[in-house]
Parts: sequence; C-alpha cells; structure tokens
Amino acid sequence: MLLSKLFDRFLPADRRFNPEALAWIAVIFTAIVMLAVESSIAVGVHEAPVALAFIITVIHAGSMPLSMLRPLFGVIVSAIVCGVLPLLGPYLAGNPWPWMVPMMITQILIILIVGLRAHWGVALAALLASIAVSAAAAVIGHFQYPESRSESSIVNIVIFSCIAGGFYVAAIIVQQWHLIRSQLLQEQENTAEEHSKRVVVEEKTRIARELHDIVAHSMSIINIQASSAPFRHPNIDSDVEREFEDISVSARNALTEMRGLLGVLRNEESNQQLAPQPKFSEVEGLVKKAQQAGVKVTMERSGGPLDRSLRDSTGLAGYRIVQEALSNAIRHATESQIHIKIDSGGTALWINVFNTAGKGPSEAAKNEVHRHQGLIGMRERASSVGGELRTGWTGSGGFEVAAVLPLSVADARKSGSDKPGSREADETDEADETDDRDVSADQDIGADPDADTGTDTGAEDVTAAEADALTSAEADDTAGQSQGDERSNA
Repeated sequence: MLLSKLFDRFLPADRRFNPEALAWIAVIFTAIVMLAVESSIAVGVHEAPVALAFIITVIHAGSMPLSMLRPLFGVIVSAIVCGVLPLLGPYLAGNPWPWMVPMMITQILIILIVGLRAHWGVALAALLASIAVSAAAAVIGHFQYPESRSESSIVNIVIFSCIAGGFYVAAIIVQQWHLIRSQLLQEQENTAEEHSKRVVVEEKTRIARELHDIVAHSMSIINIQASSAPFRHPNIDSDVEREFEDISVSARNALTEMRGLLGVLRNEESNQQLAPQPKFSEVEGLVKKAQQAGVKVTMERSGGPLDRSLRDSTGLAGYRIVQEALSNAIRHATESQIHIKIDSGGTALWINVFNTAGKGPSEAAKNEVHRHQGLIGMRERASSVGGELRTGWTGSGGFEVAAVLPLSVADARKSGSDKPGSREADETDEADETDDRDVSADQDIGADPDADTGTDTGAEDVTAAEADALTSAEADDTAGQSQGDERSNA
C-alpha cells in the first residue's frame, strides 16, 4: 500500500499501478538481488563449483516468482534446492551450515509469499519441508565431513526454524485479516443492498395503500352510484340509463386493473398473470367510446396495415399517447373539436392529435396542483421505444401533439429525419417552449400543455358524458402505466 501511494504520487491518473503489479515487481527484483548474493556467497565463501552453484541458485531464486503462480510447485522446488546446495562445497568451520545466510533469507521469503497467497496448509508444508530437508542435509554432511560439528548445525537449523516460523505466523495473520476484511465489505454491500430493497418495498407498499384507500374507494363509489341510479331514479329514459351503465362498466374495469396494480406493488416476486394490454388497433374503439360520450372527435388513418410490422411495445406506447392526448383535450379544452391523424406509411408510425380552443379548461383542470405529468409521461413512452414526441400551441389557439414511433429500433433516427412533417414538428416544439411561460394566463384559450392525467372529483363543468370518457381513459392509464411497460418491453 505504501509503495502504491509512492508510485501514484509521481504517475498520472491513467498510469496507476495496481497492488498485484507492485507485488510482482517487488518479487522479481528481490529474486534478482538474492540470485546475485546467494551465488556469490556459495562460490566465494563456501567454495562451491561455479556452474553448479549458479544453476542451483537460479532455481532457488526463481522459486520466488514461481510461488506467486504455483505455490505448491514453488515449495517443492525450493525444498529440494535447500537440500542440495549445502552439499556442493566442502565443510568450512566457522561458516553457517547447512543454512547459508542468503539461502536462509530466500527460503523465508518463499514461505512468506506462499503464506500470503496460498492456503495456510501449503505454507506450513513449506516450513516443515525446509526444516526436514536441512536436517537431512546436516545428517548427510556429518557422515561426509567427519570434522563437522553437529551442535553448530542444530543451532543453525533452530535459528532458521524460529525466523521462518515467525514469518509464517505473520503471513497467516495478514492473510486472515485480509479475508475477514473482504467478508466484512461484502456483508456491508449486502446490507446496503437489502436496505435499498426494503426502502423500495416500503415505498411501493405506501403507494399501494394510498391507491387502495383513495383511488379505489372513489372508483367504488362511482360504480355503486352509477349501478344504482336506474333503481333510485326509475323515471329516467333509456339513453340516460345506458349512460349510467357505461359509467358503471368503466368503473368496474378500472377497479379490476387497479387490483392487478396493487398486487404488483405489494408483491415483489409476484408471478400473477396481468391483464392483457391494449393494442394500437384498439384506438378506433377508444375514439368510438369518446364519440358515444358526446366528445367531438374524428380520426383519419393512412398508410398500410400494422399487424406484422408494429412491435407490441410500440403499439402500446402509441395507444397510451392517443389516450393521454384525448384525455387532455377533454379536460383542458371542453367542447372542442378533436382530430386524430395516424399515418403508418414508411418506417415509422406518425400520430397527430389536434384540438381547437373550445371553451377552455374545466374547473378541475384549473385547480390542479401537480402539473407537467401528462406530457412527461407521453415523452417517456415515446422515448422508451426510440421515438420522439413534440407538443405546442397552434396559431388558432388550439393545441397539437405529434409523435413519431419507429417500427424498429434501427429506424428511430432515420424516420425522424426523412419525414416531411419533421420541420413542422420542430416549429410546434419551439412554439411550445415559447408559450409555456404564459400558460397560467392562457388557460382559458385552449388545452393546457402541462396537463396532468390524475382524477379529480371536483369537475363540475364537465358533462356526465365527458366524465365517462375521462374516467375510462384515465383508469386504464392508471393501472397500465406500471404493468404495460414491463409486459410490453419484456
């Protein structure tokens, strides 16, 4: 660590040494130094043959980097060398034998390397093998050199054993400390991950509780009131009765989707089957339902069929964008003329929803607190499939939503640049950015570009027919917002 900090101070940020590289540099440098010292001492002091001494010391010093890669193999090679090197030269009284000082240092360093990088049993085997081999060399040398003293050999082996044993214990302590530290860091990461998951689950549970207590309760009241209206008012005509029945059906569908959403929020590992998500071909049904509710909406389609070329995720995104734009027009431009244009020619699906100024926003839209959510949601849906969405005011005081959804991911950029209407969309977006600053003063002119899709029970200015269309459209969006993306993007 100290060497790493020392090198990092003099190196640029992109040339930092990692600890593994520093360890290899240190081991190789030490092996070269010990090779020079050990071979010189073996030849100059212990009078060993030059060629044999050099070969043996090369093998012994080379066992240090070998122990970095193959600890067990390095232990075996170094132990054999420790038994051969003391027997190469004659016994000289007064010199350390059978462990020469350089050979002792080299073998202790090998034991240290093995203790730091391998299992403690391998390092213990290296220590015991070194002691056993040196003892065997001392016994052989006692018979080969009768003038040698066994007391000095025993003292030499004991000294080596004590020093090598101390380094072995130190290596095992460092290795275990590093292992415990790694396990502690891993447990801390696991704890932090579990904490983050618990926070997410608690937040999802809170959202599910709020949806159940507020939204689901309100929808249940709407369902009960709409279902019981023909019995509470027996003199109403058949058209009004069918209107109440449509409201009741929309409320029940919204409750069914709400239950599925609550199940997903409350159960992280839920494998329940979700309700099928709407397809883009159901846009016509959405428009007809709005027309039956009294909304003045028309639709124009051009281009070829989309049954095979349209992805499920793109179809769902297109359906939700049309649904959201239609809902915003109903809420923020009451009694306006709405025109939906869909072009499926080329490599992209073009959606354009335009509404006139009408009579301005409803009371519920004027009193909304959370804004910007409707357009943000549409932009996110378009972006999730590689498309673009642009919104803005028109010169006549109306509002326009233009979306480009590629039929394939590779055509996302190409379709946006090849279509002639992209310039008009750019101008529309610039008008949106300019006029957004005056939204608060222009709410009575046309549809609000920052429309929120949330349900508000205080819409006194919205007729019963428009409330039905708004309820069914926004209930679908509430339950499908979370489920639809996961199912379609899978």
